[in-house]
Amino acid sequence: MIYYITISFGELELSKLTFWSLVSLTLIFVISFILSTIPLTKNIIDSKGPSSKDE
Repeated sequence: MIYYITISFGELELSKLTFWSLVSLTLIFVISFILSTIPLTKNIIDSKGPSSKDE
């Protein structure tokens, strides 16, 4: 017999594999979102024009 250790959130019970899969997917999503904002931030800074640069 195989015993699965479950993590429960109220009435929702998740196995350790399911729990850590959800945690890792969330971390991957957050890291991807942060990395995708870098080019967006660069484009916003570049689009402000030369009046905002200190050259």
